[in-house]
Amino acid sequence: MSDHIFPGADAVDVLFLGTGASSGVPVIGCSCPVCLSSNKKNHRTRSSIIVHHSGKNLLIDTAPDLRYQSLKNGIVAIDGVIFTHPHADHVLGLDELRVFNYIQKREIPVYADAYTLSRVQMMFPYAFSEANRGGLSRPKLIPHEISGPIDILGMKVISFPVYHGPVMNHAVRINDLVYLTDCKGIPDESWEALYGVETLIVGAVKYEPHESHFGIHEALELVDRLKPRRAYITHLSHSIEHDELSKMLPPSVFAAYDGLRITTGA
Repeated sequence: MSDHIFPGADAVDVLFLGTGASSGVPVIGCSCPVCLSSNKKNHRTRSSIIVHHSGKNLLIDTAPDLRYQSLKNGIVAIDGVIFTHPHADHVLGLDELRVFNYIQKREIPVYADAYTLSRVQMMFPYAFSEANRGGLSRPKLIPHEISGPIDILGMKVISFPVYHGPVMNHAVRINDLVYLTDCKGIPDESWEALYGVETLIVGAVKYEPHESHFGIHEALELVDRLKPRRAYITHLSHSIEHDELSKMLPPSVFAAYDGLRITTGA
């Protein structure tokens, strides 16, 4: 990784708000062992994290479960949002941001690549409108396009493209942390952003390969190539039981779960 992109990376705290695939776990109407499990680590809301640094909260994606996730984890402030891509399970909680606007008495900056930003604005035009921006009736968001390395809330951030089946997704590097969900492959031009990562959070929907996501073994191949100090597997479907996955993972690789808190870059 080029030194000019991440000079002097600082420690950040990470809260896994959700670690589930697009249907969450349990899945509606499903009676499989994982969906019926009493193990709370098998209860997964849609994937999202909060990165906390110097008293500020940076949310990555607004999952449909954002209200529940915020109540469960005592989240009362969101100082910025990064969107990785405009799929439903990553953006449909956007309207919940209006409560944070009301609490904080200020607008919230949101960041994404140009395509994702345009799609989010198309889906939620009222959140970006200049009309009727008072009160609790709508979110009040300020869009910012990410087109290269950027400082967000005192953290060094880069968004870089990855393959998500037939479309592109964007992974995010924040200091020495990489958040990489909804990925099937890495374009040649994106590898530089991955090298030297200390903590890797990578999505894997099933054990076997999926048409638009890593399987567990593909995710582990990426971990083996990058050799981060720690790695966490997220975006898990109901085909994966938490404790069974944990037992087969190599040292320093962990199955993430809702509510997990870690510190990286210390």
